[in-house]
Amino acid sequence: MKDDRNLEKLLRQALSPEEEPDYWLNQNILRKAEEAESMNRTYKKKMPAAAILTAAVLFAGSLTAAAAWKYLTPDEVAETVEDQGLAAAFQSEDAVYLNESQECGAYRITLLGVVSGKNLSQYVTSDDTGIREDRTYVVTAIENADGSPRPDVSDEHYGEDPFFVSPLIKGQNPSIFNAITMVGGYTEYVQDGIQYRITETDNVEMFADRTLYLAVSSGSLYDSNAYQFDEATGEITRTENYEGVNALFHLPLDEKKADQEKADAYIRELEQELEGGDSEDSQQEENTDVIGKIEEKIGTWTEEELNQHGTLLEHLTRIMTPDENGWIEYSYENEDGSGTSAEIQVDSLFEKGQTGMSETMHITGGENGPVYVETFTKNEDGTVTLKVYQVN
Repeated sequence: MKDDRNLEKLLRQALSPEEEPDYWLNQNILRKAEEAESMNRTYKKKMPAAAILTAAVLFAGSLTAAAAWKYLTPDEVAETVEDQGLAAAFQSEDAVYLNESQECGAYRITLLGVVSGKNLSQYVTSDDTGIREDRTYVVTAIENADGSPRPDVSDEHYGEDPFFVSPLIKGQNPSIFNAITMVGGYTEYVQDGIQYRITETDNVEMFADRTLYLAVSSGSLYDSNAYQFDEATGEITRTENYEGVNALFHLPLDEKKADQEKADAYIRELEQELEGGDSEDSQQEENTDVIGKIEEKIGTWTEEELNQHGTLLEHLTRIMTPDENGWIEYSYENEDGSGTSAEIQVDSLFEKGQTGMSETMHITGGENGPVYVETFTKNEDGTVTLKVYQVN
């Protein structure tokens, strides 16, 4: 398979043109969705700042062949975001290359490849349970069907038509079992007008003896209107008259890697986590309400009010110079021992030409301890000042 991929790259180069459920369950899923929204919209998964942004006989001059190789391969997508570990994984025998396209309305969605395993990426993913080592990575390409370029990540129109990409499992309600609850995240960039996305979730190879799907739909969360779930058969199908993107692919993973016992345990654990007990959920709901009110209130404060109601942690203040692609990177440890590490695109914080403090704040903590508030101020020289406040 590796030799085939080397052949694929040579062919691509030769063919290239010369010019370039219930209430508590819903609440818990929504909480997970809010966490994912925070990670995916304002912050990206830990990665270098510069990054964001079928064997066949081919005949010379074949337009069909040329069209087939217009996309980057999955390993090239990983290399572009400087994830050499994931690039190597996509060059291994365990990776599956697909290059399958579907058109939905104004968009063409292409599933390029998938690979699963432990510690494949050199960038760590974690949640409140710890580091998630065993992951599935899916590479997709999204483009405008009319051939016009997708807006670059620095374009003001970027993100106006968001997409939700997620593995789905036959027999499991996709409203519950999707990328949000499977600790998902993504990294994406635009190259040559094509929007490439690497989506990662917990490893789904354990379900390989069942039908596995990949859904790509409009919006930033799973939309139950986009797909139909047959509870009797467990089948998941597209809603034909859905007004939006609802592509649905099959993920052909190696059935030998299925593990029914592990899969059943994973489902039970996730169900318990989402459903929980009423008393525990009531407390979580109360905490969430409190945190929500805190965030809503703090989010409107001026710098003067932050200084009035909170304590500026001066040792965490830093002035950052955006890199050539407009990203800033920082990390630090809070007073309570918790840590923060993030990279942010400056254009997502400020309007064009804006200086002064951004309306966007990053608020963490608050359940059983202090609230930490990060503010970002753009200076006249283009640098960005990070300040961290502790609000009790």
